[in-house]
Amino acid sequence: MIRSQQIKRPQIRLHISKTVRRQALIPMPAAAARKLALIVGYQAMALINRDLVRAFTPCEEEAERRLTTFRNAQQVKQ
Repeated sequence: MIRSQQIKRPQIRLHISKTVRRQALIPMPAAAARKLALIVGYQAMALINRDLVRAFTPCEEEAERRLTTFRNAQQVKQ
């Protein structure tokens, strides 16, 4: 068996930035909680966007009908 005094340990120096050190100190449950909060936020925005689409789709369809009618009238005049 090799004794610990006989092993030559390499001398390695690493520079770790402050940002990396801070990220390493963030516990995993907090990181997971932030991801969960983002998911919940995106789900809430999806519901809001769905309601906006329902409210404005008839307006967009009306505008598209009027624009098509106008374009057809312009082509007939030419």
